[in-house]
Amino acid sequence: MKIGVFSNGNRHNAVAKATYDEDLAELVLADELGIQEAWISEHGVFVGFQAPDQLPSADLFVCKVAAVTRQIKLGPGIRSLPFHHPLQVATEAAVCDHLTGGRYNAGFGVGTGVRPRGPLAGDQRAMFREAVDLILKAWTADEPFDWDGEFWPGEQFDIIPKPMTKPHPDVGIACSRSEGTLELAAHKGFMPLMIWNTPADQITDMIDVFERAGGSRDRVRVARVVYVSDSVKQAKKELHGSDLEGQLSAGRLDPYILPGDSRADLTMEYLIDRGAFYCGDPDTVYDGIKSFYQEAGGFGVLMLVLGKDWGTREQRARSMQWFMQDVAPRLESLRV
Repeated sequence: MKIGVFSNGNRHNAVAKATYDEDLAELVLADELGIQEAWISEHGVFVGFQAPDQLPSADLFVCKVAAVTRQIKLGPGIRSLPFHHPLQVATEAAVCDHLTGGRYNAGFGVGTGVRPRGPLAGDQRAMFREAVDLILKAWTADEPFDWDGEFWPGEQFDIIPKPMTKPHPDVGIACSRSEGTLELAAHKGFMPLMIWNTPADQITDMIDVFERAGGSRDRVRVARVVYVSDSVKQAKKELHGSDLEGQLSAGRLDPYILPGDSRADLTMEYLIDRGAFYCGDPDTVYDGIKSFYQEAGGFGVLMLVLGKDWGTREQRARSMQWFMQDVAPRLESLRV
């Protein structure tokens, strides 16, 4: 198993710069600790909430991070393709590939949440699929080409520059429970990106769909909340009162509610006890992740969730350091 991070920005700062600076510090530390890749949330105008410190263009932040790191690969997690012209996405990704020196991973998704005023040009998933094909064509075409698509038809399409990485940057796809998206990722050779609030049994089912469609398990990226401290009791103390409001209001953590309980019971402590989050001393965290990995049948990269004001900044940094020192080396032996 390899280690990455999912910087899922949600800090509630009144000024965006404060959040961006904290996110940057975490990713610089991740690079110094040898973490191999980072996916950075893009929360634009087409999501169901608006916060003053959200990041509507992850590619800009990717280039900022690349300038102050050495080896970590970086990508948006994710761009909602139906809401952008594919040639613009392809061009910006190619520029990022050059500016990062080939350390860029593209990240695409269908997108969720509210729509802009007026309807989209068509079905959101159909638009996503056409956008993927058009982006790949724009990246790899040797000369201008015509595109006879349903949503973005045109003549003499071309982008400059072409990607530095040949034939194109690696691509991650946000995958929920849609079998079609998982099958597309498998057929295209993309990396499925699986979010941190999805229960283990659903992750297992999703990976199975991806593998049956021809995908390799080592391409799968799974995000999970991981926090290392002296003990489970200490971890609960440090994480007590951590903000879960956005997840609760959207119902994303409802699958963890036991019969007879309600959303009011969904605290950080409750989710640790339910095994949804892997928090505590190094041995406890290792055992929890290993059990999850085996239940899922194996996957390639564990993405640690960052970008949250859970605990203090110093405690979060200590947790990452402790994890990479005492847990990650033991996880390396887990192989698909």
